[in-house]
Amino acid sequence: MTTIQELLAANERLSKEVLAPRADEVDLSRSFPRLNIQELGRAGLLGLTVPVEYGGAGGSMADAARALETLGAACASTAMVTLMHCCGTAVIVAKGSNELKRSLLPAIARGEHLTTLAFSEAGSGGHFYMPVSEVTRNGDGLRLEAQKSFVTSAGEADSYVVSTRKAGAVGPTDLDLYLVAKGTRGFEVGKSFEGLGLAGNASAPMKLDSVELRDQDRLGPEGSGFQTMMGVVLPNFQIGAAAVSLGIAGAAFQLSSAHVTTRKYEHAGSAPLAAIPRVQFLAAEMALELRSARAYLAETLRRAGSGDPEAMLDILGIKAKAAEAALAVTSRAMTLGGGSAYGKRGGLERVFRDAQAAAVMAPATDVLKEFLGKACLGIPLF
Repeated sequence: MTTIQELLAANERLSKEVLAPRADEVDLSRSFPRLNIQELGRAGLLGLTVPVEYGGAGGSMADAARALETLGAACASTAMVTLMHCCGTAVIVAKGSNELKRSLLPAIARGEHLTTLAFSEAGSGGHFYMPVSEVTRNGDGLRLEAQKSFVTSAGEADSYVVSTRKAGAVGPTDLDLYLVAKGTRGFEVGKSFEGLGLAGNASAPMKLDSVELRDQDRLGPEGSGFQTMMGVVLPNFQIGAAAVSLGIAGAAFQLSSAHVTTRKYEHAGSAPLAAIPRVQFLAAEMALELRSARAYLAETLRRAGSGDPEAMLDILGIKAKAAEAALAVTSRAMTLGGGSAYGKRGGLERVFRDAQAAAVMAPATDVLKEFLGKACLGIPLF
């Protein structure tokens, strides 16, 4: 059986040899990185966090974060698809029935099944934890009408963890999560969202038009969806998204460092740009941003893994911190790259755009800071 360390080594090799060379083309063509995902699947990386008894590697959130940071540095679109797959997989592992886990998890571990989340709705915007859709009882079954707004891997994933208000919901947190298979009757994918960055993650609206569901399609007991969002999805997504942001920032640092250490002006002699004090100052600022955010991610993982009662404070804060670090680092990298950084080839312009997504991706940085402020002050989040 392949060990976690072997999988992570394979991830580094594939990222360097396969994903990075394709990243510009994925971005320019706005195409879903299907070949990348297939390569990761064949290597077993889509099953990194699947329990060993289902054929996976049994990896932890820390293992996933390490893999996602590496992927983020190579191709952020591929990293985001993988992150959403990891989050969907985590819900299936935690809340799926024994029958569902036996049928799906081995296929996920073999790289034959891609899953994702379908949470955000136009009616609640970035507040992904407050869907306005609601299932209704339909005889012995259920019927769902929902308009999802930004679904990563829309139309590409094989299954979707869909959030909705439960049948007969009273409060805003009376939610359920259902697993909906691609191709289900009433399942429709809209036109892809052409975002500033992450151009290949196939983000698109998704319509669920009178989709028939069964109680056994629900992930967890009725009304437990909100608790699953907070206890399973939020930690995995926050930590994973932070890792992707740090991967993007790390790529920007490496690209800009390579530029300033090799670029010379003929009229100024033989010294590279790196000899200029202002360039050194900017490089130091970038290094400090990266090191502090990576240290915070490590501390968040330590607390989350040890059951620290204050771990949620860091889980709320890490995505915001990493997103702001990526914005700061990529902005400085563009300055160091000069005119060549603004071209569509070479990577810097691409990673600069990719970094922007984290600030507005739900839960957005401003929302996270509101949550963190409430938590620090002892004010209920909801």
